[in-house]
Amino acid sequence: MEIIVLLLFVSFTLASCGVAFFAWNLKQKNHEHGARLSLLPLDNNETTRRAE
Repeated sequence: MEIIVLLLFVSFTLASCGVAFFAWNLKQKNHEHGARLSLLPLDNNETTRRAE
């Protein structure tokens, strides 16, 4: 019975840490970071014009 209580406590702790980290990422607006990085090479028009 003690192991079930321990497993529930550890599971609740990990789940709450995950939710807190997700909320922190939304607050920092890191969810848009991937889209910005994928479009970053397309934004470099000055260096391509100099090369031409």
